[in-house]
Formats: sequence, C-alpha cells, structure tokens
Amino acid sequence: MGAGLPAVAAAADTVRFAHWVPTTHELHRGVEAWSRSVTEASKGTLDVQVFPAEQLGKVRDHYDMVASGIADLALVVPGYTPGRFPIVSVLELPFLVPGAAQAAAPFDTWYRPMAPLEMPAVTYCLGIVQEPGILHTRVPVARPDDVDGMKLRPGSALVGRLFASMGASAVSISAPEAREAAARGVIDAATLAYGTLVSFGLDKVLNHHLDLPLYSVPVLYLANTAWYQGLAGDAKAAVDAHCSTVWAVTQSTGWGNWERAGAKTLATLPGQVFTKPDEAERALWEATGAPFRAQWVVDANAKGIDGETALRDLEAAIAAAPPVPAD
Repeated sequence: MGAGLPAVAAAADTVRFAHWVPTTHELHRGVEAWSRSVTEASKGTLDVQVFPAEQLGKVRDHYDMVASGIADLALVVPGYTPGRFPIVSVLELPFLVPGAAQAAAPFDTWYRPMAPLEMPAVTYCLGIVQEPGILHTRVPVARPDDVDGMKLRPGSALVGRLFASMGASAVSISAPEAREAAARGVIDAATLAYGTLVSFGLDKVLNHHLDLPLYSVPVLYLANTAWYQGLAGDAKAAVDAHCSTVWAVTQSTGWGNWERAGAKTLATLPGQVFTKPDEAERALWEATGAPFRAQWVVDANAKGIDGETALRDLEAAIAAAPPVPAD
C-alpha cells in the first residue's frame, strides 16, 4: 500500500441465497434470520443477500440453480422433482411426522451422512421439517373414498401418488401457483399446512379442512460446492456453525409454530369448516399409506442403503424425541 494512503477494509463477499416463498411466509423470515446471523458471525467477510419469491428461478429449479452456481445457497424442496431424491422424501410418508419440532433433530441427524450419496452435485447445509400437511377441499372429506374424482394439488409427488390410489387426479403445480389454479377450477383440493394455506390465500377457495396430519415435507438449505469449498477463515467458520442440527431445529420449530398459528387464524374466519375423522376413519387413512412405506424401502435399497433399517431407525428417533408442547 502506498505511503500516506489510508487502509481500506476489504469488501465483504456477496452471497446469493435464493428461495421461492413470499416475504410474508415464515420460511422467508427464517432464511433472513439465518442469513443475518451468518453475516454477523463471518466478521464482515460475508454479506448474505436473500432473493425471495422466485426472483432467481422457479421453485422446482432451485436444486439445479445452486448446483450450477446461479445461487450460492438455496432453499430446496426435493418433492418438486419427482423420483430424483427418494431417500430424503421419507418425510412424505403418511403419519411419520407428528410435528416439525419433534422430528427436526432426528431427521437432520439421520439424513446428513446420506446427503452426499443422494445429492453429490451440492453441499448439504441443513434440513428442516414441515409441520404436517392437511387436506383442504371445496367440499367436506372424512374418508379416503371421499376424494375419488377430485383434482388435487399434492404437496409432493409421493403425496400425489397417495391420493391417486384413492381415485384423485394429481395436478403438478407449486404452492405459489395453487391459489390461481383453485380460483379457476383447475384444482378442487390441495395439501398444505395451515399457515401456508392462509399465506397463499387458498382459504378463500378451499374452505373445508380435514384435520388430520397426513404427511410432511423436507425443505433443505443447500450450498454450491465450489462456493463452499472456496470459503476460509471466519467465512468458513460462520457457515459451518450455521449448517448444523441446532439451526435445523430452530428453523423447523419457528416454521411449525407459524403453521399451527395459521390454524387458529383460520378458525376465526367465516365459512371455514373443520372435519375431524373418528377412530375408524383415521384407520382407513392410515391403511392407505402402507404400500408407500414398502415402496420407499425398495427405492432406498436401490440407492445403496438398507431401507428397512434406515426407516426403522428414523421412526424410533422421532418417537424418542420430546413431543411438541400443546398450544
């Protein structure tokens, strides 16, 4: 540096974090909180900037966006790319997840060592768990055969196959597209958690709610591998500290609380109808899921893991985790 010239601090590296939900959604607030914390922990070496609401690309493209470097980090829903990531899709199995916070640590700990096998083009950061999804329809539904003939937007491909086995037709559209599709009559049912339903305005069209936790969805924080491997010093330490099970639990818990609050909001709105299946009806719903558990085991075996043991281990870990306190 020339004599007499003041020292200039190096500019922070800009980090692009892409996601697809609107800024009103709890997932966005979680991403922003995580990004601010990383920026602060990096001691000025990183500036994580968030690009919400599909600004950098469509929801189903976020895995490839982060793999190719369009984004350095991205929020990825594996269920939007059917069949591509069968292991992580375990959370979609019916009745596996009782609550997001309870399943968060077991799931992230369970999937972390398997992520390089299934997602070699990216670097796994953390996995968060959706509060169980609910079926929302135009007309009341209590039994599986009540959905026969419906056009349904499923929360994932596996959920689509589940409802197809009951006679529904799956319409493959993302959550941000569902409101318009429902208003136009393209769909007459959708599976979403309660807060997300309200956030996207779908309660205006789909006002009957089957109060039954049918499935969950994994949502992953993934990093571009070249970007991650180029980190050093304070920047790498900050990212490593935030790509953790602790943060997976924090994000899952915040999202789960927000989704459950959505149910309370929905109950105060006019015209909303909640149907609670009785014991016999619930048994019918649970029976529909059995073939999908068996198929998951087959698909996991094809990926080189012992599917039966892996699923049993995850079920046991979730069952042993502390339950979410009642609101």
